[in-house]
Amino acid sequence: MRNHKIYILLMLGLAVSVSPTYAQSVYDQPTAGGGQMIYSHWSIENSDKTIKLNQFVIPINGFVPIQDNLEARFSLATVSSRLEQAGTDYKLSGLGDIRLQFNQSLVSDRLLLSLGLNLPTGKKRLDLADEWPVMEYLAKDYLDLPVRRYGEGLGINFLTGVAGQIGEMQLGASVLYGYNGIYEAYEGGGDYNPGDMFSLTAGLDTPLKNWVLSGRVSFAAYGTDRLDDEKIFRAGRQLALQLGVTTENDNYDFRSNIRYVIRGRNTRYDSTEVIFDQLKIYGNEFAWNCSVSFDRSEDYYVVPSFESRFIGANEYDFEKSHLIGFGVRLGRRFTEDIDANFGFKYYTGSADGGDIDLKGFQLSLNLAAAFR
Repeated sequence: MRNHKIYILLMLGLAVSVSPTYAQSVYDQPTAGGGQMIYSHWSIENSDKTIKLNQFVIPINGFVPIQDNLEARFSLATVSSRLEQAGTDYKLSGLGDIRLQFNQSLVSDRLLLSLGLNLPTGKKRLDLADEWPVMEYLAKDYLDLPVRRYGEGLGINFLTGVAGQIGEMQLGASVLYGYNGIYEAYEGGGDYNPGDMFSLTAGLDTPLKNWVLSGRVSFAAYGTDRLDDEKIFRAGRQLALQLGVTTENDNYDFRSNIRYVIRGRNTRYDSTEVIFDQLKIYGNEFAWNCSVSFDRSEDYYVVPSFESRFIGANEYDFEKSHLIGFGVRLGRRFTEDIDANFGFKYYTGSADGGDIDLKGFQLSLNLAAAFR
């Protein structure tokens, strides 16, 4: 029973790793900060029931230049999620963990050293009756949600990156090691220790007339997850391929990215730490997104967008899923250093080979400011 509950956390870890996360050091920039309010609603329907999931998130983030070529970033979110299922409401509310990142550029920006910290300030030790059912739906990979995880243990990651240039082509590569600490996921659930993570990434950016073409290849491998120091799970290796194009001119900016994730088989252990299956929890995934930014004047802009995800069948008899999203963002630049925008997205799709119908929307309000 305890292992069944922990498997939800394992699925969360795999679902989070699906989403591309990019970090870029921008030196010689002023101190800056931002905040958002994001409301997401999902309707999940099959032949005999309708389930509704709502999430309200207030994330804040900041950027602080400490000295030349040394910067710090931080982020924190408060999250409230509610699940309506079979006439019963389940709620899960609380803070997320504080995340800090310190970046140091050396050797004329050819070498990057980065230290990341996940401080365990978020909600943990969830109540099985009232809060855990929400977590089960946050783990569904076919839903697009801003926050899937609340609190975890202490996390530390170390990244080393190198960059170079051949003609007009810019090249880069990095290696990252992530340590994940022990925490109690739900009341009475024991000490859960997620496996550590190791990843390699290589990429390039090259101009093609008025366009910039970018490519990325990332490989990730994971250590063994343990519960009360006993093996329970090991996530399969992942290979992610990404290709993007951008162009900017006086009338509009266009961006488009495609991404394909190849997932290996996961390993599950029984109560005696013997392997009892090696199957895919999530299938391979193809994603495409694009957006166009139009400046209506010096003060106003509008950004329509499109995104799609196609997830293959897993090896536990859950068939393929797909999701399509249409969005628009309306923004106002009050000054050179203050920007605000409002966003709306609409989603539609299906899961499990069409047996589950998906509909959702997301509203967002964003404010960003720089302090010179």
